[in-house]
Amino acid sequence: MTIEEVSKLKRTRAHASVVLAAVTYALVVAACASAGETRTIQLETLNGSGVNGSVTLVDVGQGRTRVDVQVEPAGNPNMPAHIHPGTCVDLIPQPKYPLQNVVDGTSSTVVPASLGELVAGDLAVNVHRSNEDLRTYTACADLR
Repeated sequence: MTIEEVSKLKRTRAHASVVLAAVTYALVVAACASAGETRTIQLETLNGSGVNGSVTLVDVGQGRTRVDVQVEPAGNPNMPAHIHPGTCVDLIPQPKYPLQNVVDGTSSTVVPASLGELVAGDLAVNVHRSNEDLRTYTACADLR
């Protein structure tokens, strides 16, 4: 190999290292920028329950999202909540992600899905009347 060929090979390797570093930096910045993104969606009252409130989705990074549910009236002592496939109008009964029960108006759960995955379509947060009455839905929010 000639000196010129060795020099060209060194320049090519140096250029590839710079490009790799730049791509890695861009990916890290993009991942950090999405962490902390928040979306709030209003719950719709169902079945004349009088329950309303909101679902707040907070991207906590690493493909996980914190789901905060707040409902009024807060006096309901223990209301199961889940993320279901489907929509509020056409809900699939089997939950995709269980959430902490809504106790005295609040619930907070970290689920193993990114914010983007949760709002990509056809998922809904559903709140049930009680552990004893799971068939009665009190509030729902389509995640979009």
